[in-house]
Amino acid sequence: MSGSTSPMDRAISRTRAGVAVLALVAAALTGCSSQQPTTGETTDQAPSEFCPTSETTGTIKISMSSPLAVFAPLLLGIETGAFEEAGIDIQIERISSAQSLPMVAQGQLDAQITSLSAFHFNAIQSGVELKWIAPMDLQQELPPGTPVPGYWSRVDVVGPADNLDLMALKGATVSSPTGGTGVGGKILDDALKRFGLTINDVNMTSLVGPDALVALENGAVDAAWIAAPLEVEAAKNPELVPIAGYAPGVTGTSIIAGRSLLDRPQLLVRFLQVLSDVTAKYLEGDYRANPETVKLLASAQETEERIVRESALLDFDPTFSMEGTAEFAEELQAFLMERGELEYDEPISGTEVIDTRYTEALASCARPE
Repeated sequence: MSGSTSPMDRAISRTRAGVAVLALVAAALTGCSSQQPTTGETTDQAPSEFCPTSETTGTIKISMSSPLAVFAPLLLGIETGAFEEAGIDIQIERISSAQSLPMVAQGQLDAQITSLSAFHFNAIQSGVELKWIAPMDLQQELPPGTPVPGYWSRVDVVGPADNLDLMALKGATVSSPTGGTGVGGKILDDALKRFGLTINDVNMTSLVGPDALVALENGAVDAAWIAAPLEVEAAKNPELVPIAGYAPGVTGTSIIAGRSLLDRPQLLVRFLQVLSDVTAKYLEGDYRANPETVKLLASAQETEERIVRESALLDFDPTFSMEGTAEFAEELQAFLMERGELEYDEPISGTEVIDTRYTEALASCARPE
């Protein structure tokens, strides 16, 4: 590539064709059966052999659906060249979580940056080695009406932000990119339960991106998930109102690693160290007021600087603490089980989903000289 190519461009590899999830997960199980599993046990301190050295280098192939604001630590690590400087070649596959999960299971990809879903629980229950190794953002308590990604409705349907009546959504049509599955479905269900309803009391449909905002504005749907950065545009319409977003704490947006990365703990920890360093440098406090951060994020997210400045402030923790992740995984699993999205009847422990040893090593291991 020419010298003018950006680090982000160099990191984005050609998108592969989608594959069937269950078929390839089954194939992955067959192919991995002879390997020794990573334990995934939670310990008081990570093993010392997890600490990277000056010779720790390598390639990590990771998928993401699109360069979303919530992926900022990874995006900035690429955009600033921090991974290259640390000797890590990050190769990004721009494909959906459902498409990339079988590739992670087979070792064709090393990890995903995505939201925890029924696909992950079903794969783990089937014996595929997947671990949630680090959360991305933490949701803060926000005043009603704060324009954030999440479900929005119209004032003529549910009333103003300070006096919402979601009872009006009974029998209504609500859209989301996933049709109400996964974390997004739980967010809607939790909001409706405060008004005596559940997600089963609305009619879910699937709309993505600008189509969702247009459908909400013209009355084709009564509520819709407005994804970043479109909440900035939604907030300009006084007839629209946010009604449900992420609860305070862990959001479920995470790095999910497969065996091919879990078996390289030093490289994985070095990867987390870079994420931590760029988070501390660029994302602490109100990063939207930092011109350098805004410029970098706009380039990495393939959007305008105005959008970055006007988007809701996200909270990123440079320690990538796993506190609350096990509870979140168990609560989400319970919701998915009620919805019939899981292929088993007995819940699996949150500690089977997460592995805290890598963030523990992040806290205890020195940066390589």
